[in-house]
Amino acid sequence: MKVILTKDVDKLGKSGEMKQVADGFATNFLIPQGVAVPAAGGAYRAWQHDIASREDKRKREREEGEIAATRIASTTLTMGVKVGEGGKLYGSITSKDIGDALARRGIEVDRHKIDLDEPLKSLGTYKVAIKVFAGLSPEVTVVVEPKG
Repeated sequence: MKVILTKDVDKLGKSGEMKQVADGFATNFLIPQGVAVPAAGGAYRAWQHDIASREDKRKREREEGEIAATRIASTTLTMGVKVGEGGKLYGSITSKDIGDALARRGIEVDRHKIDLDEPLKSLGTYKVAIKVFAGLSPEVTVVVEPKG
C-alpha cells in the first residue's frame, strides 16, 4: 500500500515522502497513529501540489539567502570596546553582539547561525562565517578596536 507520511518515522522516512509499505503496517500502525495517510485520490494530488510548492519555496529561500550572503560578505563591522592594560578587553564580543550589529545594518541573522567557536577577547580583525543557507556561509569582517 502506498502512504504519504505526515510526520517523520524512524527507519521509514521523513514527513511529506510517499512510501510503499505492507498493507498491515499501514492499516494497523501508520494510519491509526496519524503519521501517514493513504496515497489515493485527493491526498495524492495534494501531495504532488505540496511538492511543487515546497520546491518553489526552497528556490525562493535560496535566492534570498544568496542576496543576504552578498550583503554579509561585503559588510565590515567595527566594534568599539573598552580596553584594559595590555590590549585586553573588558568583556568579550559574542555571537549575540555580532548578530545585533548586523541587525542594526538591516541584516537579520539568527545568532545560532553565527559560526563563532569562542568569544573574541582581544583587539584585531577577524573573519566570522555565518550560515545563511545549506552550503552558503559568507564571512563578515569584524574589526575590534578600542573605544574612544
